[in-house]
Amino acid sequence: MDDPHRSSSRKHLTIAAVLALAGALAACDLDAMSGNGADGGVFYALGDDHRLYRWDPGADSGDGDAADVEPVLDLSGVWDAEGDVGTVLRASLSVDPTGRHAAWVAGASPHASLMFGDLDTGEVATAIEYPVDHACIDPVWLPDGSAVLAHRAPVWGTATAAGDEIPFPVTTWGATEWHSPDAGRLPTTVELTPHGCRLRWYTAEDGSAQALYHDLELSELYRIDTNGHVLETIPVSNLEGAEPLTIGLVNVDPAGRYACVVEDYGPDGAVKGGFTIRAESGTRVVDLASGEAVGPDESGCTTLHEDGFVSRTDATVDFIGYDGEHRWTIELPGPIAESPVLYFVPGGS
Repeated sequence: MDDPHRSSSRKHLTIAAVLALAGALAACDLDAMSGNGADGGVFYALGDDHRLYRWDPGADSGDGDAADVEPVLDLSGVWDAEGDVGTVLRASLSVDPTGRHAAWVAGASPHASLMFGDLDTGEVATAIEYPVDHACIDPVWLPDGSAVLAHRAPVWGTATAAGDEIPFPVTTWGATEWHSPDAGRLPTTVELTPHGCRLRWYTAEDGSAQALYHDLELSELYRIDTNGHVLETIPVSNLEGAEPLTIGLVNVDPAGRYACVVEDYGPDGAVKGGFTIRAESGTRVVDLASGEAVGPDESGCTTLHEDGFVSRTDATVDFIGYDGEHRWTIELPGPIAESPVLYFVPGGS
């Protein structure tokens, strides 16, 4: 029988190793990761057939043929669950920064589960079952893609509308847990005080993992370490392009300097009860060092990278540098042209 002290020690060593891996991103070849052209990375997007597709522009034949877009995950099983599963899937789906795995919440009821998908094999596995938050702290990846931080809070209450079996969502708070596609559940290390939402990880100058999130009143941003200690507080009012109705972060660049935020996103959000699920893309990129907005007006943003960010208008994708200059433009091929979500993973990540 295992010695419990040795077992506990192994667990702590495991989470320490996982968190240490987050610093490996800083040691990568930054030129390879910088996204100097659309052919320097791959896109992931949802198709109308409920599959997650991978598109590599560098390997594309150039004629927009559907054969150039490769299905990597079958997500049709989500629609067997209860509730507005499409809204929850789009709000919770994320591809890890290395392009190895995807995570999402399957279901929009007290029977929902956190899922992992292997983007190479197509294998899908359940990480944890409800309660798992998807509306405030959606499962978020470490910079090296080794684990996500899940919020173990019961999002679904008990009150229901007349004739509706699914309860209204509620605002509650619970503990956070690390979950790894490779190692399973890992010990908790993050305690968020003050409480907040939209936590996004990045790699600090010293190679450690840090995160950015906002408070429940949408008035301040916090930088924290992997223990939840607040390292910096940034008033939202100091940021150009971050109006009072900012409901959260969409993404943070790999170094934590730039944030993609949503402004003027209606308080009623996408679900009944007024508990807002996060937007699928942002409206502005803000330089957190200067407080100034980056790029052209109304450029929008999805993913942020070493030297710029992805901006999308319908099927047209632009890459805009943090200096405001356009780097490249590309059209999404037919199978993913209308995808509600889009992820760009630079080559070498």
